[in-house]
Amino acid sequence: MKKRTAVTAIAAAAVAIVVIAIAVSAATNSRQGATDSSADSATTAIPDFLQQDFPRTDWSQADAAISQALSGGPPKDGIPAIDEPQFDPVASFAHPDEVLAILVQGETETKAYPYNILVWHEIVNDTIDGSPIAVTFCPLCGSAAVFDSVLPGGETTTFGVSGGLLESNMIMFDRATETLWQQSTGNALAGEHYPHKLQLHSFQLLSVGEIKERYPEALIVNENTGHSRDYSNNPYAGYDDSDEFYFVPSRVDDRYPAKTIFVAFSIGDTHVASPWLELEDGRHYTTAVDGEEVTLEKTDGELHISGPDAVEIPFYFEMWFSWAVQNEDGEVFVPETAANQ
Repeated sequence: MKKRTAVTAIAAAAVAIVVIAIAVSAATNSRQGATDSSADSATTAIPDFLQQDFPRTDWSQADAAISQALSGGPPKDGIPAIDEPQFDPVASFAHPDEVLAILVQGETETKAYPYNILVWHEIVNDTIDGSPIAVTFCPLCGSAAVFDSVLPGGETTTFGVSGGLLESNMIMFDRATETLWQQSTGNALAGEHYPHKLQLHSFQLLSVGEIKERYPEALIVNENTGHSRDYSNNPYAGYDDSDEFYFVPSRVDDRYPAKTIFVAFSIGDTHVASPWLELEDGRHYTTAVDGEEVTLEKTDGELHISGPDAVEIPFYFEMWFSWAVQNEDGEVFVPETAANQ
């Protein structure tokens, strides 16, 4: 009993630390300074906290948006990514079946990454069929995305949590070059690989119960993460259902409730999003994007998006406010206005 009490106390303290860090950061962000990092980036002011934490980053190559980055509270790697995930059969998952999970399927492997783990770590560096991937989740904007962990030059890497936020979205960094990347879009924000973009890897977003039923062979990340966390507790409990923000975005588009989950994808330079729950199961939707026919089909909660010649188009998930603030010229596909198909 004493051991259980001690573990509970440690977990409660960890939650308190997260909440306090966010509160302190939100109160002090407006006072954070930003300095010009070099003559080559004279128009881009780099926040001091990023320069201090990332001395290896090539700040001469940076998106002007990086000047608006805020500290989320924890420093670089203060939210620890999981680099050596351990797995159990999905049937052994000890938490409610309603927990959402990112499901990645390969030719020989099916792996699940549950939100109760991701909410504490935000990045899991792993492989699927031997190919490196980064499974990522930002709880502040509900953004779930999986990327191939291969840099534009072909180098394999892993990713960490920078401690920085842009429009309430996590900023990642790769450990090979310390280029900074926006988690939801995969766009480089500063560093050697600016202005390149990470390649999305296909996945599905399902409940653990659905995965148990449809993919009983799946493996799921277990709690042997090497870190002491209460994985039965959500440090952001209530946030998804609230109208409040820890870090207020620069603007909020009122066409939809701010925290509605959208599925997002791109065709060329055109970015498209659609309200996830409005896409009906068993429906086949067709729309034109950038002059190309795109098909969306949702079956048993699993979405497949394809372009011409049935080429698969990868996608990710994100709260409406976050997608809208990053894609002012983006297109919204409204399922209810589409013809019955």
